[in-house]
Amino acid sequence: MIRRNTSDEAGTRSDGLMIVSVIFIAAFTYIAFTTNPVYTGIDVGDRVPELTGKMTTDGVTWIDFDLSDYYDDMWSEGDNGTWTMIEFMDTNCGACKNAGPDIRDKEKLWTGDNPQRSLQENITVEFVAISISLWTEDTPGKSYGREEIVSFKDEFSHQFGYVDMQDNSHQDAWGNFGTPTYFLVNPNGIIEYATPSADYGYTIWDAMEDKIPRGV
Repeated sequence: MIRRNTSDEAGTRSDGLMIVSVIFIAAFTYIAFTTNPVYTGIDVGDRVPELTGKMTTDGVTWIDFDLSDYYDDMWSEGDNGTWTMIEFMDTNCGACKNAGPDIRDKEKLWTGDNPQRSLQENITVEFVAISISLWTEDTPGKSYGREEIVSFKDEFSHQFGYVDMQDNSHQDAWGNFGTPTYFLVNPNGIIEYATPSADYGYTIWDAMEDKIPRGV
């Protein structure tokens, strides 16, 4: 009787598995050395941190908000995409109130079906206000709550969404800063402007004019 040489077959399978393993290791090593990881943070060039909460656009209904819904990791220049202007604000903040009329005018300039500022055909701009708390509710003269958010929004006729984050849950990922603080994020979730690190006198509006592609 002639028996199969099982040891030869086992050796062949082992050699094949070893070759496949080497190929996979080489591929992952190449990716690791050639891919530039993007740090998540709040500075220019960082990937925007997570930001979720409840948002109202009409002052009545509050819906789930997730900042990541605006972004496409595969986006590249020339693709369809949404640029996002984020304002961290406080309804009791005097500087935020002073900025209210200007933001209303800028909203008309940048957003909607017919923005006044020309945009590349496949580009849109969204404004989002994040309502945080610089004071506590027991501070004399300071009031918080969703009614205060809606009242502030209506006072300045802002049409964009306001997110209730008065529990300051943003601080773990975004840090603790004053208001108003602005960020401009491009369509793949990379920060292009951040108030904390911006040059003196260079505003969010300057950055938007410089960074967002203009239409023909």
